[in-house]
Amino acid sequence: MGIISSRLYQDSADYEQIRQLARRCYADNQCVYATVGDLDWWRSAEPDPDMPGAQLWFDNDNDIVVGLGWPADDQIDILVDPRYPELTEEILAWGEARQPQSTPLGTEPRLYAVWSFTNDIQRRDLLRQRGYQRTESAFNLRSRSLALPLPDIRLPVGYDLRSLQGVEEIEPRVDVHRDAFAPSRMTLKRYRAAMGMPTYRLDLDLVAVAPDGSFAAFCIVWFDDVHQIGVFEPVGCHSAHRRRGLASAVMCEGMRRLIDLGAHTAYVIS
Repeated sequence: MGIISSRLYQDSADYEQIRQLARRCYADNQCVYATVGDLDWWRSAEPDPDMPGAQLWFDNDNDIVVGLGWPADDQIDILVDPRYPELTEEILAWGEARQPQSTPLGTEPRLYAVWSFTNDIQRRDLLRQRGYQRTESAFNLRSRSLALPLPDIRLPVGYDLRSLQGVEEIEPRVDVHRDAFAPSRMTLKRYRAAMGMPTYRLDLDLVAVAPDGSFAAFCIVWFDDVHQIGVFEPVGCHSAHRRRGLASAVMCEGMRRLIDLGAHTAYVIS
């Protein structure tokens, strides 16, 4: 290992380095903490997508980013090149040091969250050593081979599936997202930012259209053309149109389009 240094994220060149780090992690490690699509989605949620509050760790000898700490409120996402596993603890310590050291009288202690896959024994052991406790609520990363036959899902009468047509449809697209995930922090500004991310494709921003022309369900598929994978983030359905198979339908259409692009695997976090 070469000389390691760290600093805050600075510019788009840093972001491209982070994207390459995610791709190296995916190629070498079954614990998929972030794909390039995930990174784009996270970045679009930042108050200023051009200046996310991420910290980068560099191998100066090789001039590459080998570690990433991406904080948000009371949690941190950590991405580490598999060749530099010892950086996980340093990044975790950096994130912890950013938290307030005390809480006001009469308030509950602040909790700090870090994600770890069940099969990431090294990270789980590290978290236990540092006093973290496993919570009952968790995400599940699910994958599906696109070599398998897709289910035959029929849309209800009057509904249609298509891609978002462009920026002129941002407002109804944001409206259906906000209903599906209420209460939601999605805004027109954030959605425009998402549409400007490197992995975003208009043909993979899919909507189910109701008989009255409103959007009833949706998904974005982020396609990594290097590893030939697709990530669904987000997937949702308007509260007035649930229990009709619409979310499944948009996902199946997304998988069909991934197959046409040559993808071999689809992922979704639930």
